[in-house]
Amino acid sequence: MSIQQPSVGRNARWLATAQIAKSVVQLVGLSILSHLLTPADFGVMALATVVTNFAGLLRDMGTGPALIRSRDMSPTLANSVFWVNISAGAAIALVIVVFSVPLARLFNSASLSHVLCWLALMFPIMAFGAAHQALLERASQFRTVARSDVVSYTSGMCAAIIAARFGLGLTSLVVQALVHSSMSSLQMFLASSFRPKLRWDAKEVRNIFGFSSNLTLSNLVIYLNRNADSMIVGKVLGAIALGPYSLAFKIMLYPLQSIAFVASKALYPVLSAQQTEPDKQRTSYLQSVSFVALITAPLMGGLVALREPFIAVALGPKWASVATLLVWLAPVGFVQSVLSTAPAVFMVKGRTDWLLMLNFGVALLHIACWLIGAHFGLQGIAAGYLVATLTSAPIHLGVTARLLEMPFSALYRALRWQVVLGVGVCLVAMLASRAISSLDWPALVRLIVPGVVGAAYGLWHISRFNPDQMFALRRALRFA
Repeated sequence: MSIQQPSVGRNARWLATAQIAKSVVQLVGLSILSHLLTPADFGVMALATVVTNFAGLLRDMGTGPALIRSRDMSPTLANSVFWVNISAGAAIALVIVVFSVPLARLFNSASLSHVLCWLALMFPIMAFGAAHQALLERASQFRTVARSDVVSYTSGMCAAIIAARFGLGLTSLVVQALVHSSMSSLQMFLASSFRPKLRWDAKEVRNIFGFSSNLTLSNLVIYLNRNADSMIVGKVLGAIALGPYSLAFKIMLYPLQSIAFVASKALYPVLSAQQTEPDKQRTSYLQSVSFVALITAPLMGGLVALREPFIAVALGPKWASVATLLVWLAPVGFVQSVLSTAPAVFMVKGRTDWLLMLNFGVALLHIACWLIGAHFGLQGIAAGYLVATLTSAPIHLGVTARLLEMPFSALYRALRWQVVLGVGVCLVAMLASRAISSLDWPALVRLIVPGVVGAAYGLWHISRFNPDQMFALRRALRFA
C-alpha cells in the first residue's frame, strides 16, 4: 500500500470528526441504556474494563507502530506481524479466562468471571484487524479508519440497546464490546488490500522486537503512572477524598485525551513518511505542537478562571471542592497536551528505549511528588502533580528537540504566544467574572457571559499575534 502525500491537518480532521461522532453516539446511547440497566450492571462492567484496558496495552505488542514507521514495508513483515498479533491476542484471552475467577473473588463480584470470559474473545477478534488498521494508517487513510471506527462503535451501541430491550441486562454490555470489536476488525480487513498467508519470518519479527517491546513497556509505565495518584489518594486520604479528585482529574483529562489522541495519531504516519526529510519532520512537529497548544492553552486558562460557575453548572454545589483542585490540574492539562506529540518523534526515530527510560524516570518523579503532597491533603497531591509536570516537561521537550536535531529555542518560539494567550484568556475571563459577581445571576449566566468575553479576547489575540494560526484554525474546523 503506497503512501500518498500524507497531511497532518487532513488526518486530524477525520480523526476529530470520528471522535465527535462517537461522543454523540455515546451520550445518546448511555442515556438510553441508563434507563434499561441497573447501576450494578454498569459497576460490574467498569470492573471488567479495568482488566481489559490493562490487557489492551499488550494487544499488538507495539507491532502496529513498527509497521507504520517501516521504510521498506515488505509483505513478509506484514504477514509476520499479523500472526504475532493473533498469537498475542489468543494468549491474552487465555490468561484472562484462567484468572477470571480469582479476579472475581478479588473484586468481590461473582458475575465478573463470566463477563471476563466473554470479553476475552475481544482480543483475538481485535488482533485479526490490527495489522490491517496499521497499514491503513501508514498510508494516511484516516477517512477509512474514521468511518470504520464510527460505524463499529455505533453498531456496538445499537446492539447493546437491542439486547437490553430484550432483558439481557449485564450481557448487553458484553454484546456491545463484542459487536464493536468484530465490526471494527471486519471493516479494517475489507478496506485493506493486505491478505495474510500461513507463513511468517522470525527474522522480521526480531528486527522490530526491540522497538516494539520498549514501546509496550513504555505504555505500561504510562498506564501505571496515570493510575498511581488515584491509588495514593485512596490509600492515604480515603475513598471519600478520591471522589472529588477523580472528577477534577476527568474534567482536566477528557479534553486532553481527545486532543492528544487526534494530534499524535495524525502526526505519526506523516513523520514516518518524512524520515528522509528532517527539515519537513521538524516543520510538521512544530506546527502540530503549536496548534495543540493553541487549543488547550485558552481552554485550560478559561477553566481556571471560571472553575466555580463551571462546577456549579456541570456537577452541582455539592462538588464545590472540585473547583479548587482545577487551579492545579488545569495547567497540568495544558503542559501534558504539549507533550502529547513527543512520543511520535521517539517512535519515528526508533528510540523507544529512550522513551521507556524517560517515562520511567517521570513516573518515579510523579510518585515522589504525590507521596510528599499527600501529607497536605488533596490540594497537596494536586500541587505535587503540577510540580512534577513542570519539572519533567523541559527534559521531555529537550530530548524531543535533540532527536529532531533542532535547538530548544525553536520550541520556545512555537509555544510562547500560546502561553500568553492562555494567561490572557484566564485574566480577561476572571475580570469579566468579577465584574458581574455582585449581580444575582444564576450560575449558568455567570459561566456563559465571562466565557464569551474570554473567547472573544482569545480570537482577537490569535488574529492579532498569530494570523497564520487563525488561518489554520479556520481550516481545521472545515471537514475535508
